[in-house]
Amino acid sequence: MKICIKKLKDSIKYICVNPYVFCLLLGFMLNCGVELLSRKSVVSVVSYLTDRPVIFLYNSLAIALTVSFALLTRRRVFGFALLSIMWLVTGVANSILLVFRTTPFTAADLLVIESALAVLDSYMSAMQIALLGIGVILLLILIAVVFKKAPKRKEPISYRNVICYIGGLFLAVYFSTLAGMESGVLASRFGNIGAAYMEYGFPYCFGNSLFNTGITRPADYSEQIVDELIAAVEKPIEHSSYPIVEKEQTEQEKPNIIFLQLESFFDPSRIKGVEFSENPLPNFTRLKKDYTSGYLSVPSVGAGTVNTEFEIITGMNLDFFGPGEYPYKTVLKETTCESIAYNLREEGYKSHVIHNNDGTFYERNVVLPQLGFDSFTSLEYMMPDEFTYAGWAKDKVLIPEIRKSLRSTKEQDVIYAISVQGHGSYPTEEMENPAVKVAGFRENNSFEYYVNQLYEMDAFIGDLIQMLQEYPERVILVMYGDHLPGFELSEEELTNGDIYQTEYVIWDNCSLAKKDKNLESYQLSAYVMEQAGFHNGILTKYHQSFAGESNYLEGLELLQYDILYGDREVYDGENPYEPTQMVMGTEKITVNKVSAEEKLCRVQGGNFTPYSHVAINGKFADTEYVNRYTLVIREKLEDGDIITVHQAGKDSVSLSQTKEYVYHVN
Repeated sequence: MKICIKKLKDSIKYICVNPYVFCLLLGFMLNCGVELLSRKSVVSVVSYLTDRPVIFLYNSLAIALTVSFALLTRRRVFGFALLSIMWLVTGVANSILLVFRTTPFTAADLLVIESALAVLDSYMSAMQIALLGIGVILLLILIAVVFKKAPKRKEPISYRNVICYIGGLFLAVYFSTLAGMESGVLASRFGNIGAAYMEYGFPYCFGNSLFNTGITRPADYSEQIVDELIAAVEKPIEHSSYPIVEKEQTEQEKPNIIFLQLESFFDPSRIKGVEFSENPLPNFTRLKKDYTSGYLSVPSVGAGTVNTEFEIITGMNLDFFGPGEYPYKTVLKETTCESIAYNLREEGYKSHVIHNNDGTFYERNVVLPQLGFDSFTSLEYMMPDEFTYAGWAKDKVLIPEIRKSLRSTKEQDVIYAISVQGHGSYPTEEMENPAVKVAGFRENNSFEYYVNQLYEMDAFIGDLIQMLQEYPERVILVMYGDHLPGFELSEEELTNGDIYQTEYVIWDNCSLAKKDKNLESYQLSAYVMEQAGFHNGILTKYHQSFAGESNYLEGLELLQYDILYGDREVYDGENPYEPTQMVMGTEKITVNKVSAEEKLCRVQGGNFTPYSHVAINGKFADTEYVNRYTLVIREKLEDGDIITVHQAGKDSVSLSQTKEYVYHVN
């Protein structure tokens, strides 16, 4: 017995003293830690280890590689501590995001951290935010203390041995990755990113999202292959799975086309075992019976509005991009892209985006010109009078804005309206006198609140259609959910068995035939264009012609790569799309008169909103909104001061400004 104990002590001492063995042990322990944070159960971690030991050890080796870089510094203890903290912080971030949105943490989330911070108060209370801040401060203090107290190695570092060790770990991880992908043990492309994190582990999947971005060059990509594909696309009738009718339309016959993307919208009656006091979606249910409808497969669940938006606007499949990637934060900041806006411009249409949320969210104010839109009306240009518990503007504010966009041009319009009312987080307190009562759901209070938001959104749909019925032009209105809400729903709980499916319906006053069809979100705009009699754009034609072919996805990947990353052979080597000079809002904001007293200044003009800010010589002043025609600032003006009014949200980023008004003392 004493011999066994002595051997154990010697082994522990050897592990602690030998830095190379310690790296491997630390990698294993950190892997256990991040997986515990992800799976939230020791039993689940043990099950993962026993069911997929090869993948578990691979991930442990990958973490060991990252922490081994601490061997290159004399402050090894601090290096190990810092790198361990970084891994655990990513694990905590993943755990938190899984609670709020069900989609795991990816490298792409680091690119949208500014947008995430902007809506933090919608998910966390002031106390929780304060505790989070305190936690960050304590963590920084801990790092500083470890740096100061941790011993500094006095012995010389054998850089040759360390580099050989790190190189050996790198080669082991590299060739294990290649072998794993070749054998199918590891996957390079994730259809369901949440399931992939459970299957392949957090370290591998997060690393994949970090290094695997954009669209990989297809193996058969060449000028000849692209030319052959384009030649086939230009002969759609020969290849189409359904006949395409070419039809010349007069300007009066061309319909206005409105896409209405509804936040976290789906039919909650699809959840098994849940009961409702009445149908929460009476309008949407009726529309599905009378008009074209079907399931819509979207690229995310619980969050990712902007990626559903990307697929529908461009007709591109996000599966070909890196795991969890947001093209709005990567490639679309560098280049323009074929879209419904550019395609319908060829038919004389003007294009608009309307969103009752901040204009800088996901940097839409920067990206939408790259997609060809003529105007963008964000929350800063609206007059919302009702907000949800979490602070989101209710969707009924979109109706007057859609009307304004339709009336703002002589041409026909394509409008992309993005809803926000159904957005989380959802309160846990019981509602007082809910319109729709819910029973049988595990988070019943939160879910009942969400269902009542759906009920109001459905009423908004009814009011919008009533407005459009009175509008004196032809209209096609496409409505759909961007993704399911963040309630950690499983496929087994849903009657359709798919957490990536929402629903769509196409209302119109053009007497279109009802043609129900289940679609991918990247097929929706092409399907709507086909219903309207349009076939503009390479990707539109491709979807309309090849959706039923066996090599459909291979061809789509080839086209997407060529358009965004390749030689643009589809456009004869040139990019035919120039960024638009997008206008913010559809009503011009003006300053007509500035009158000043001792320490009070009135700015008078037109179309002000609660998000209007007066600037004096380019510097924002505290502004009081009085009405659409008057703003007040409590500043003393000097002769020659330049007054402008800016539209800006809570991030204080100016989206637009008025012409300069030079103040003169009377």
